[in-house]
Amino acid sequence: MLADVMVLHPAAMLTLWAGVAVFVQTLPAPTLWFAALGVLAVALWVNRLRTIKLIRRIRILLVMIALMFAFATPGTAVFADGASWSPTYDGLRLGATHAARLLAMVSLVSILLSKMPVAHLVLALHVLASALRPLGVSPERAAVRLSLVLAELDGPRMRWRDWLETVEAPATQGALRLEALPWRVQDHGAVALVFFAGLVWWWV
Repeated sequence: MLADVMVLHPAAMLTLWAGVAVFVQTLPAPTLWFAALGVLAVALWVNRLRTIKLIRRIRILLVMIALMFAFATPGTAVFADGASWSPTYDGLRLGATHAARLLAMVSLVSILLSKMPVAHLVLALHVLASALRPLGVSPERAAVRLSLVLAELDGPRMRWRDWLETVEAPATQGALRLEALPWRVQDHGAVALVFFAGLVWWWV
């Protein structure tokens, strides 16, 4: 009954999301900056609290990326009188570009987590990872690990000492149940569209 209501299979939805994420990451600056702001605006509209929570967790990394590239990249100094310590225009551009990539990715993750239930997301990864089983990838292990990561993202932030105590504690017994959903014509079409668009973008 759930499969009849859904427009696309969760694995097809995850494939579309991955295609958008890769497309945004390949955009050149300054187009990437505006795209990152646009994705951030959508994420705030979809789920403001979750988006702010995720951004707060990476705020130090965003600042460090901007500062590292601004002051460590050779180029024309912003302040001519203090050329030895001044940031460079090239560094500011690189810092803004890499920070925008990270911000766009976090915003896309927020949209994904808000629009796709955890059970569907785990099912999607399990289905996609099944194609890699001949290479030694375990879909079951990947699904369990993803569920643990999602639980950590949505759970309260822990101090590193509490996290170590949680890791060292005996694992609780539990079962992860996934509902098998059939693939339909539109699912195959969506996945094919992503790969076709990727080939066209790479060729151009």
